[in-house]
Amino acid sequence: MCYKRMLILSAVISLVGVLAGCGDKQPVPVALPTTEAELSASPQATAAQATTAAPSEVQAAVTNTPSPTAAPTPAATPVTKPTLTTTAAPTTLPSVPKSNKLVMIDPGHQRVGNNTPEQVGPDTRETKAKVSSGTVGVRTKKPEYVLNLEVSLLLKAELTRRGIHVMMTRETHDVDISNKQRADMANEVGAALVVRIHADGDASASTKGFSVLYPSAAQPAVKSIAAESKQAAGFVLTGLQQATGQKGRGLAARDDLSGFNWSKVPVALVEIGFMTNPEEDELMSEEAYQQKLAMGIADGIEQFVNGK
Repeated sequence: MCYKRMLILSAVISLVGVLAGCGDKQPVPVALPTTEAELSASPQATAAQATTAAPSEVQAAVTNTPSPTAAPTPAATPVTKPTLTTTAAPTTLPSVPKSNKLVMIDPGHQRVGNNTPEQVGPDTRETKAKVSSGTVGVRTKKPEYVLNLEVSLLLKAELTRRGIHVMMTRETHDVDISNKQRADMANEVGAALVVRIHADGDASASTKGFSVLYPSAAQPAVKSIAAESKQAAGFVLTGLQQATGQKGRGLAARDDLSGFNWSKVPVALVEIGFMTNPEEDELMSEEAYQQKLAMGIADGIEQFVNGK
């Protein structure tokens, strides 16, 4: 009886052990279906991911859509460039011939002369006073240096109005600039032309008329500028004749003027008339006649400068 009980108890214990062993291994078969479910579900997951991702890419595409929309911005640049080029060309080109060429105006003399000797030129030992105060009007009593500056300022204004760049050796009477120094000023800036403004004087009260002087090629130092200087003088003379209706005294070559002999650029000197002639002295102080003189000289200068 006890033996049977022991057999039954042993069988029960064995059965419990089998059942317990099966319980330990239960997670394995449970886990497998889970893994298989994930594997079998992966195509769906991939499709789901694709479905989920698609909106993101589309959204990105929508988000990035402004880029193609913004693309025309560079296209605006080619449109702008031709406009600038086309506009700049006609505006700039016409001003080049005049604006790049400087005219130096030298109103002759000064309030107080300087009698210190100065060499007349690099190729001569001859000397003369550095600069004088000039002559005086026989009737107006106006000093020549005053008359010269009056006409020179009108000439400057007229040339400037025409777009020609102008510099002056002086714009006041209280200076001390020798004739050589005046030539040096023009040489240093590389003037296209120097025009010296003077008035004349003579022992005879009947002598009158304007004239235009230029450096003589007889002076070796000015041979390189003699021809151009004569051409400029001729243009200025013609301009004066047309503006005033007078013939004048013509052209004259000079080899004794310091302002000529030290010059390295074309130069001409205008004697606008004789202050020792009573009628011409008064005429040269009239504003209307001064304006004619300025217009005539400017016409000659403009013709020369534009032809270079």
